[in-house]
Amino acid sequence: MIRDILVNLTQGADTDPAASFAVSLAKAHGAHLTGLAVTYEIDVPPFYMGAVPTDFIDAQMKENAEAAAKAAEDFRAVAQAAGVPCEIRTLSASLGLAANAFAEMSRLFDLTVVAQPDPDRPGPEEVIAETVLLDSGRAVLLVPYVQTAPYAAGRAVVAWDGSRAAARALNEALPLLHKAHQVEIFSVYRGNAPAQEDGADIVRHLARHNLSAQVRSLPLGSGVGVAEAILNEVADQGADLVVMGGYGHSPLRELVLGGVTREILSTMTVPVLMAH
Repeated sequence: MIRDILVNLTQGADTDPAASFAVSLAKAHGAHLTGLAVTYEIDVPPFYMGAVPTDFIDAQMKENAEAAAKAAEDFRAVAQAAGVPCEIRTLSASLGLAANAFAEMSRLFDLTVVAQPDPDRPGPEEVIAETVLLDSGRAVLLVPYVQTAPYAAGRAVVAWDGSRAAARALNEALPLLHKAHQVEIFSVYRGNAPAQEDGADIVRHLARHNLSAQVRSLPLGSGVGVAEAILNEVADQGADLVVMGGYGHSPLRELVLGGVTREILSTMTVPVLMAH
């Protein structure tokens, strides 16, 4: 069951698709919703401190604090209008520290909702999304920055490759799959035979959770990548949700996501639940 949801509040935008989606999701699941509003501190390297006027830093911090307060106010208004119980947590920190704190906070929530990075409006979302995916130990629901529709329990596509990450994503998605009207297990393969032979086992496993699912395996054509195949399937089937494993590692504290994960993150058109 999903009873406790956390969402990172987007700042500086006219709308916050992730917060609005999280409100509709919490309402559908009868969940409590917590929004985190961060006042981002100016992270100036020590050797630059003398070159940056203190007036500039103070003005920027004031602007950041006002943006966080507005994001919190807008979030509370949307949640209260929907009748969703909510609370707001605040934090003042640099982007790196805020991302780490958010990932730690996520560990005590059933689901964390974050916004897809908007390529036309650079912001903290990419760092937040990658950190919580790789470090929280929980599932993350990524909402497209162009999302306007509320949460819909329609068709869910589970991208399956038999990996540990895919198994974790499938398990954490069970409460959402129970709300879905249709569930599809989607896998791709190269060559003459499907790479995965466990479609029947997935159907059996889900059936024991009182879920029915269909399995669809498609060969990858020349020059077609896995991410492209997933996105094409989502479009062809009119899916409302994608469930998939998120891959990556963190060498020397530098977050690096796998190619498929990063491509989905940058081109997703519907909400995507990922687990690492």
